[in-house]
Amino acid sequence: MPTILGVDPGLYGAIAQYDTVRGRLDVFDMPTQRGRHDRDIIDEAELLALMTSARDCGVTVAFIEEVGGIPGQSAPAAFNFGCGYGLLRMAARAAGIALEPVPPRSWKAAMRVPADKRAAVARASELIPTHTALWSGGNKKRNEGRAEAALIVLYGERVLKGEKR
Repeated sequence: MPTILGVDPGLYGAIAQYDTVRGRLDVFDMPTQRGRHDRDIIDEAELLALMTSARDCGVTVAFIEEVGGIPGQSAPAAFNFGCGYGLLRMAARAAGIALEPVPPRSWKAAMRVPADKRAAVARASELIPTHTALWSGGNKKRNEGRAEAALIVLYGERVLKGEKR
């Protein structure tokens, strides 16, 4: 089985890389930089470099959370979020990595993760206790993104093994 990616989109999202043979899990924060109006945006060049590096490590497929608008989100925020999602898809494609979009309800149901993002940290720690340091301490929002990316990559492994979605 290959090395795969799990992607939690968004500025505080993350990309989890899982070598299914060695059991090695790495999690990378979404690369960001300061953009217009002194706001953080996804760093396109760093994102492409990260995807290219993943491909060079043998990654052939990325399971990416298929996201939509968030109720109550402003139009500019929704636009920026959608733009970031598109950048993730394009960077993976440009690196030659196949995409498997996964609705949140699908992977969360399969991995038994409640909708609350904080619950993702607890569930990731339960399923992958040897890697809790990857989503512990520091920035709470970053930890939630890291944990969700790790859970998405575990979901991807199950899918590739032919287990029920």
